[in-house]
Amino acid sequence: MKHFAAVAIAGLSLLALVSCASGHREPFTGAEPAVRDLGGFEAELRVAVMGAAGVSLAEAGRVAGEGFEAPLWVVRVQRPGATKRALVVAGVHGNEPAGVAWAVDLVRQLAADPSMYPEASFDVLPLMNPWGWSRDVRHDRDGRDINRDFATFATQEARVFRDLVANGRYDFAIDHHEDPSGKGFYVYQYADRDTRPTRALIATVRGLGFPIEQDVRMVILRTKDGLIRAPRWGLWYMKASGQLSITNWLRLSGIPKVYTVETPTALPMADRVRMHRTAFASLADAVLKEGSR
Repeated sequence: MKHFAAVAIAGLSLLALVSCASGHREPFTGAEPAVRDLGGFEAELRVAVMGAAGVSLAEAGRVAGEGFEAPLWVVRVQRPGATKRALVVAGVHGNEPAGVAWAVDLVRQLAADPSMYPEASFDVLPLMNPWGWSRDVRHDRDGRDINRDFATFATQEARVFRDLVANGRYDFAIDHHEDPSGKGFYVYQYADRDTRPTRALIATVRGLGFPIEQDVRMVILRTKDGLIRAPRWGLWYMKASGQLSITNWLRLSGIPKVYTVETPTALPMADRVRMHRTAFASLADAVLKEGSR
């Protein structure tokens, strides 16, 4: 009985902590100036996929508010004979631009080289938060943190994403983020005991001379030499608290290999993009080519 009470108290304390980490704020006025060009971003994507066999650019949906409307783009890469399917997401937080830059690079590479990951098809959502990215702020137009909205789906962006991927089958998902207060590179893995892919990735990033984060604390979790391991029970707690992240939701939806990559915004942009490129290549090689060897 004492053990049950202790667990219950701990659970309530955890829910209280998580609830405080919602990240939402008051809606923006709409007068905030744009610092990045959504039209230029769309043009880059269109050029990247132009004429590429099996590669298409489509609107997953649209987000709209007073004085603002923009599509959420999805790039679909279909490989003949592919047996696996991967999901790549970036730009959930608008002030984390390196992941978006890498996602566009990835689209460009996949479109230009049909021999790149021939065993896998891809859905790439390179910019999940167009309003925040264009204004260089974390939140969406309504002041909501999209990455705390995958239990309630109150944001337009989360609903578009849910409807796009809910009926899909993915073997691998990676979400590219940045940490404005981080000192080094780190990665999350979710409800997965096998740390070999993430430990190999961290060793590779360290070998390139980049710093590895040692002390990020996320409610009940913290980095251990660049790795945060989120247990399944922790994902259910996040769902119960109404603060589920996009990767939490993807893992609970059945994708077996789900990762979040974080780079420190204090480093130069080119270095951060390189870390995202390295992370994708290392994790995709470990997961997508696993059954082909």
